[in-house]
Amino acid sequence: MLAVALALGVFALVGAFIWATVGTLDPRDTVADRNVPTAEVSEVLPDGRIDVQVYALGNLDVRLEIQFTPDADAFETAAMRPDVNFAMVEMHMDGFDPPLQLIEAGAWRANLKLPMAGRWVVNVGFAEDFAEVEFDAK
Repeated sequence: MLAVALALGVFALVGAFIWATVGTLDPRDTVADRNVPTAEVSEVLPDGRIDVQVYALGNLDVRLEIQFTPDADAFETAAMRPDVNFAMVEMHMDGFDPPLQLIEAGAWRANLKLPMAGRWVVNVGFAEDFAEVEFDAK
């Protein structure tokens, strides 16, 4: 009889702990914040500054935002679309480049779904000059 009472007491304590933990979770804590970048980088390139923000939105969905501010004398680069390449960090295979949507002069966005979860790297830039940022996709 004592063993049953002790087991019920332990069960109640464990149940209360689990209920307190699960019951206080805010559903917003389990979903990516679409307004806060998962990863970002700013690099000064020879022709200007490039700012890259990656938003890992969950379910392998990713939003990439790029802002390029050219130097005053960088006329050619100012009109160019940046090169973008996504690749898995640990995989030795070719990456892919998503289509970019021009938002305004010097600003682009891409919305894409990655093929698998894991650690990814995105390179953004012009010719040999680029910024690189890593992030986790789930």
